[in-house]
Amino acid sequence: MFIYTVEAGDDIATLSRRFGIPASRIVADNALARPNDLVVGQHLIIMSNSIRHVIEDGQTLYSLSREFDVPLDELLAANPDVNPIMLHTGDIVTIPIEEVTIKRPAVINGYAYPTITESALNCSLPFLTYLSPFSYSITPNGDIIAPDDERLIEHAEAAGVMPLMVVTNISEGSFSTEALSQILADPDAQENLISSILNELPRKGYYGVNLDMEYISPADRESYNAFLIELSERLHENGYILITAVAPKYRADQPGILYESHDYSVQGEAADYVIIMTYEWGYTYDNT
Repeated sequence: MFIYTVEAGDDIATLSRRFGIPASRIVADNALARPNDLVVGQHLIIMSNSIRHVIEDGQTLYSLSREFDVPLDELLAANPDVNPIMLHTGDIVTIPIEEVTIKRPAVINGYAYPTITESALNCSLPFLTYLSPFSYSITPNGDIIAPDDERLIEHAEAAGVMPLMVVTNISEGSFSTEALSQILADPDAQENLISSILNELPRKGYYGVNLDMEYISPADRESYNAFLIELSERLHENGYILITAVAPKYRADQPGILYESHDYSVQGEAADYVIIMTYEWGYTYDNT
């Protein structure tokens, strides 16, 4: 198995031929709802240990060895029927993919709406560390409104996946700059919000908080930082973790309401993990 990055001109049929596995397997392994709409830069799981390579003009086994970083003796062993001194353009050569025996630990979080299907949920859970049902919303006085999350929590616990309580500044159906500003300007509302979160965590069996605050007013940057630090300390005192979600920035002073109040330095210190929402740079249904 390896991760393949989609390039211009790729489609499921060509990837199937290149890697020698059925197109339906690629679609199923990646839960592709729209397999005909691959996006350049998209990552796909390829359940294979080799690449089926078509020889181009001038290529040799030695040049392929260097190009794919595969020892020449392994390349020869993978192609016992290939005469290395009589390769022709169009010939098929198998490129073995080295199995990684030492893997860097990975922490995988998955967001899910309460409406997720059983099949999609069950396919995803074996690969997750955390499941984050989306989402608790807030009111300007710091009350929280719960989603229909019980089913997702039950499935997560049954699969050995830790559920996280997603808290957003969604108010009346959309991310609200004003609702969060009112909370950040009112110490009583902040205390109500933190206390409500701490009361809900053990009641539902959550492992911690996944905080997804978006469209924060630039004027609230420092007060939001102070709130994050306070929330982090209170969660940690009670044995819970904090994960924050941030918009992707290419520089610290990047302008825009999505970016200015997300202080990477402060969040990196306060949170146990930080999720960078790279889908803000483009996604399958984006027209940019």
